[in-house]
Amino acid sequence: MRCRIVGRLEAGLSQVQICREFNLTPSVTCNLWKQFQDTRSIERKPGQGHPRTAKATEDRYLSIIVRRNRGATASQLSLDLYAATGTHVSRVTFSKRLHETGLFARRPAVCVPLTSTNRRVHLAWCREHRDWSMDQWATVPFTDESRFSLNTNSHRTFIWREPGTRYLPSNVREIDHYGGGGLMV
Repeated sequence: MRCRIVGRLEAGLSQVQICREFNLTPSVTCNLWKQFQDTRSIERKPGQGHPRTAKATEDRYLSIIVRRNRGATASQLSLDLYAATGTHVSRVTFSKRLHETGLFARRPAVCVPLTSTNRRVHLAWCREHRDWSMDQWATVPFTDESRFSLNTNSHRTFIWREPGTRYLPSNVREIDHYGGGGLMV
């Protein structure tokens, strides 16, 4: 595509026309043209910055250990990698590598485990109230619970998962705050 853009610029087309044709922003076309005029080359400049510490095999290992222990923090997983391979990878770098493989730290979906008795009682309650009118439902108080925290550590747990996999069984955490005995409606 770079060759075609430079060819069209040399043929006399305007940068605006080329931007429309290739669906690019004007700065991309302008920078490419300046680079070509200065260096007579359209090759990308070699990558700058710190070289990668983790190799491709280590990236695969990262992905495997995360899938085995989805609830581990990036710091814990970084230490696991160091223990296994001797390669030190920072917490931030670890997170970036996981993002490249499609894994992100997200709050797990939470469900309350229901026993067969809970299910039976819930179903009976629903059947009793299915024909209620809007006026009857208007008398029922509904609450909205919000969580507030004054410090930065919310003590919430996160899991590593791919987008769109929130409700897979491996990503759902069963939490029973009430001991499992009461009816929650």
